[in-house]
Amino acid sequence: MNSTYSQSKAQAFKTNSRAEINTVIDESSFVEQSTVDSIMSRIDTIDFTPHGYKLEKEYGWSVSKINYTIKLYKEWLALQALYENLSFAPSELVDEFWHVHILDTRKYMNDCNLIKGEFIHHYPYFGLTEQENESVLESGFTLTKKLYLHHFGHCELGFEGNLAASCGCRSGNGSSCR
Repeated sequence: MNSTYSQSKAQAFKTNSRAEINTVIDESSFVEQSTVDSIMSRIDTIDFTPHGYKLEKEYGWSVSKINYTIKLYKEWLALQALYENLSFAPSELVDEFWHVHILDTRKYMNDCNLIKGEFIHHYPYFGLTEQENESVLESGFTLTKKLYLHHFGHCELGFEGNLAASCGCRSGNGSSCR
């Protein structure tokens, strides 16, 4: 197999890639709040100090921005664990924090095992293929806000607005960035 990149191979990927996308949830499909609380109690034991330190020193994040994002990220992780069959997109802040966490590969793997008992995958192609366009990404972020509001009582997901992550990350069959 030829392992080099070409535009024709990229076009074939764009046209033929298939991912299961589900951005719809009805009221009867929400998990019980006690289940969310149980997962949140496990997530609350995770130390995100190294990730916050990296964001402060390398990206100039303030302590208040870090703490706010850690809160949102913990909630995101709970949603990831509970709604693996849904395709929802993180906020820009959560996405940035998630990438820092993922790059600490051993810790990320251990934290995923603590939260869910298995790895929480990242699907990096959401919004890049013909089947997955910008409107799907926006539908995924609308779902994200609905889940946050239902389980955590808020849908304000960032210091600078409520935009979905520009990289197109999503949950479900993993999550994505472009």
